[in-house]
Amino acid sequence: MNRREAVEETARVGRCLYAQNGGFFGTKTGECLGNLVSDGVQVRDSKGLQNAQFGIRRDGTLVFGYLSEEDVKDEANPFVQLVSGVVWLLRNSQVYINQSIEAECDATQETGNFRRFVDVVSARTAVGHDEEGKLILFHIDGQTDHRGMNLWEVADFLKGQGVINAINLDGGGSSTYVANGSLASYPSDHCVSDPMWRCPRRISTILCVHQPQCQPEDCSGHGTCINGHCQCQEGWSGTGCDTLVCQPPTCGAHGVCTQDGCACDAGWRGENCSQECPLGLYGLDCGKECQCQDMCPCDPVTGSCNALFQGEKNQSIHRGMEPPVTPPPAQSSSSCSN
Repeated sequence: MNRREAVEETARVGRCLYAQNGGFFGTKTGECLGNLVSDGVQVRDSKGLQNAQFGIRRDGTLVFGYLSEEDVKDEANPFVQLVSGVVWLLRNSQVYINQSIEAECDATQETGNFRRFVDVVSARTAVGHDEEGKLILFHIDGQTDHRGMNLWEVADFLKGQGVINAINLDGGGSSTYVANGSLASYPSDHCVSDPMWRCPRRISTILCVHQPQCQPEDCSGHGTCINGHCQCQEGWSGTGCDTLVCQPPTCGAHGVCTQDGCACDAGWRGENCSQECPLGLYGLDCGKECQCQDMCPCDPVTGSCNALFQGEKNQSIHRGMEPPVTPPPAQSSSSCSN
């Protein structure tokens, strides 16, 4: 991976509320350095090089510090986000810079020798957490050798703010901070197009803070994602708004559930398609009148006048269509008596 883009542009695409530099990268090639996992996909493997890491596992656990290759590739609770920094600034509320200098690979940074990287004043970027587990983003503007902070000052400042663990991320001349879609930092580089102004550098990775995402992100096209939860449109339900809603009981054997409710087969009607068409009507929604001679009923599905009916309906048809029975004439008898 060697594509580079300005933090502001990447933050726009990622709909980030806040964004800043992520991992280190080769300034000549743009290649990411160290481990990198983005949205559950491992983009780069550090091949065992030891540097401070920041990651988020699938269960939401924040991880700061050193990881073995087995830790990085853990499948039981895998990383969904992981980035390599350089220097573990604070470990359990204590400044950990000297130990980091001894333990870490300095090839992951290109400022110079490790001691200079730590001691020089420059723009800096860091990430950490407090005792409540809240994520802390840190950025300070600067220009290498002229203004900014060295890592000792960054560590002391974060410790004073109650940060428990923190690692140093890519800073220096490319250090950029974006808030609510706007550049909120002062770049150190002069713009190529007009040296009077300063422009941010393009980088390889960012740390992006965004609203919780829904799965799927578009709520299946039938809802709106709000704080990680799909608010479904009328007629749809489910965590991803992918299930049609029909009034109970369901549509049974004579209908299909649709966004607007039960769509009944021809010859049936009602909320759950359980009512047959009344005599004299047929078709979808029983919306057509039979056209049979002598007021004969028709097939409720097709409208055919050659319908044969069974059961109670057959009896009701015969009761309604048979001519009335004429009683026989009355007979009288007489007897004569003398």
